[in-house]
Amino acid sequence: MLFAITTLVVGFRWHLPAHLWFVGLTLVLILTDLDHHRIPNRILLPGTVGGVVLLAIGAALEGRIVDVGIGVVAGAANFILFLIIALGARGGFGMGDVKLAFILGVFTGYHAWAFTAVGSFLAFLIGGLVSIVLLIARRRGRKDAIPFGPPMIVGAWLAIVWGRDLLDWYLG
Repeated sequence: MLFAITTLVVGFRWHLPAHLWFVGLTLVLILTDLDHHRIPNRILLPGTVGGVVLLAIGAALEGRIVDVGIGVVAGAANFILFLIIALGARGGFGMGDVKLAFILGVFTGYHAWAFTAVGSFLAFLIGGLVSIVLLIARRRGRKDAIPFGPPMIVGAWLAIVWGRDLLDWYLG
């Protein structure tokens, strides 16, 4: 279903295979993080390389190679932001989330650099809401770890799909 939605959102363009790769990669990472509270390098690192290469090929065929550069810069900025947060959180935030922030930034930034900010904001909003619900329902305690990878990924997906509408609403 996610692949069909992705095809509808992206359209039949040269960068569609990169987005399908991105959805497959992030879906695997959501399930892994929920099951094991980890984002393994053996999935994330080759997945990131594959996604960036596919995105660059698709963008080159569309004459949008500059957008890949913008995405890589957005990904680096996202990585640095999450690294600062992780270092400040002193163990409350995993390094897998920091590395995940790069690929999420690349794909959101490819569409518009501001979408990376939207995706990160949505990640914290979604993560906070999920945490509050789990605490109220007594499914988790204050000291229990709650995976942050899934809210990061869902935030990025939402930014790619509705980033422009959310920015227009917020800024307008």
